[in-house]
Amino acid sequence: MYNRVHMFWSARLELNESTEWHSHEVFEIVFCISGTGSLMVENRCLNLTSDRLILVVPNTSHRFLFENRESATLKIVCVTSQDQALYLSPVQAAILESLRSRGCVFSDGFGIPVLRELAQSIPEGTVVGDRREVLTVWGIVSLLLASQAGACDDHSPYGLTRHRNKMEQVCTWLNEHLNDEMNLDEIASTFALSRSLLTRSFRQYTGTSIVEYVNSRRLEKAAVLLTSMADGNIAHAAMESGFSNLSHFHRLFKSTYGLTPAEFRRNFSN
Repeated sequence: MYNRVHMFWSARLELNESTEWHSHEVFEIVFCISGTGSLMVENRCLNLTSDRLILVVPNTSHRFLFENRESATLKIVCVTSQDQALYLSPVQAAILESLRSRGCVFSDGFGIPVLRELAQSIPEGTVVGDRREVLTVWGIVSLLLASQAGACDDHSPYGLTRHRNKMEQVCTWLNEHLNDEMNLDEIASTFALSRSLLTRSFRQYTGTSIVEYVNSRRLEKAAVLLTSMADGNIAHAAMESGFSNLSHFHRLFKSTYGLTPAEFRRNFSN
């Protein structure tokens, strides 16, 4: 059996001097915690502003630029192809793959204050530990990526499909109906598709099934609710996210984030 050392790498940087051009063979997620400056990515110049997330894809030349009195506090996380397969949800892994040809993407505002705190809670350096410990850290990264999904949602992870526009509409509809019961025949009828065409085209477009996609989005919503609600009620968070079966919710949550919902709430709630 293949045994892999479970690890994670990130760094917190306090920068006030410009860097040389450089590139990496990994996805580089840059969380701008505070400060000002710029990030040059090939022929683009992006301002480093508070709560901005910038994703630099592998083998893309970039450099940090700072003028007089400018400085920035950044949290940088590196994601390898192995990390994608082992630790990110199928939806998040597919989104990253879809961005390889774009050089970089960016989005502004973590949206919910607790997400900023989660970004700052990511440990620095090379973290080597058991699967549960490392899954917890990757769960945070996945949640932060999910909060910025608007920068990525308009790109099919596996290229164009004959029904690309229709699949974009399906994804939007699913995101807006997470609390509803999902019936494949009814979804197919809503979009004037056969069940088999819907499931086949959706997997081509997203790299995952409708059930897996919906579960990923529901878990992301539940994790945010657990850390942002005043009482952090687990049953309420599950129901509000579309889970009617608490046992199923607990099992999926721990599998995704490496912690039970109660442990996640204790570790990351305000």
